[in-house]
Amino acid sequence: MKEMVDFFKALGCEWRIRLVEILSENNKCMCEIEAEFPIDKTTLSRHLKALKDAGIVREEKVGTRKNLFITDERVLEVIELVKKIIEDRKFA
Repeated sequence: MKEMVDFFKALGCEWRIRLVEILSENNKCMCEIEAEFPIDKTTLSRHLKALKDAGIVREEKVGTRKNLFITDERVLEVIELVKKIIEDRKFA
């Protein structure tokens, strides 16, 4: 149960959800992600650490680059399902 709580806590921030969605389009290096996010590097690193600690994102060093990947594409299905539940509640 704790792993589930940690999973949802990691996704409990708009920036982290956006990070997962961006990584779903394509694996990216840290420098590419930094260019897409209007937050400071330290804050971005903290958000990525939370996602990595929850096992949602993993990092692989290739030469001097740090490439980031979603560990399981089903996390996107979870995000989409929650969006659908919220949307359905608006019309209930």
